[in-house]
Amino acid sequence: MSEPRFSLSQASLLRHGILGYWTIFWLFNVLDKIIGGAHFLWVGRDRFAQFQKYFASAGLEAAWVANAGLMVAGALEVFALVFFAWAWWHLAQKRRDAAHSWCLMGIVLTMLTFTFFSIGDHLFGDRFELLEHTLFWFVTLLSWVLYHRIDDLPAPEHGWNRSEWWPGAAMAAVLIAVTTLSIFSYNRDHFDRRTSALTAQEVGDHLYKVSFPFLGGSTVFEGTLAKFKSEHPDESIRHIYTVPKPLRLKKADALIFYIATEDAP
Repeated sequence: MSEPRFSLSQASLLRHGILGYWTIFWLFNVLDKIIGGAHFLWVGRDRFAQFQKYFASAGLEAAWVANAGLMVAGALEVFALVFFAWAWWHLAQKRRDAAHSWCLMGIVLTMLTFTFFSIGDHLFGDRFELLEHTLFWFVTLLSWVLYHRIDDLPAPEHGWNRSEWWPGAAMAAVLIAVTTLSIFSYNRDHFDRRTSALTAQEVGDHLYKVSFPFLGGSTVFEGTLAKFKSEHPDESIRHIYTVPKPLRLKKADALIFYIATEDAP
């Protein structure tokens, strides 16, 4: 007796889930590149600064190098988004062959993107990013195997029992609710950390230290300098510097810099 197979509706549902996941995944990645920085309900990252730090660790400190790397990464992500979104559209229109072809191109571009990122992680010694990109590489490969072979894979012998879905659906609802509440809570209670000026701590004679909050950006830096000048009118800034270069190039989202002053003339 032959093993039971997934029905057409079940296979179609799984394919919609795969294409929907990767379309939304790349949509948010592209938005992260476009928006960046701190905005209401959006905590982005300065990808240019991240790329510049990576390339500087390899002795390539020119800004155009980081720009080129970011443009290549952004282009790969945009094309992956386009191919997956178009594949999803074709599948919704029941054009399975076209959806299959566009999905294949999206998978190829996605694996190429994660390969590109993983090579960079090796070169720059970022183990955390390497683990993330390697996992996504295998998830991409598994997605294609499932999308391409779903018609040939054996279905569960007892079928799809809806009662077994409820625990997973309930857990997903809880995670979505907790994540949503945490985002609104952060914006209500802690968003000012991304924009408010900081107070410099005196650590020596004419020497002050400023510790950035998590993901603090240029707005915080500029506001901090303006605040320092207004609070210390009898001193003039002589130097602003960070920790030594070997430490500064390590992976860190926060920043500590020092302000060296002298008596104002």
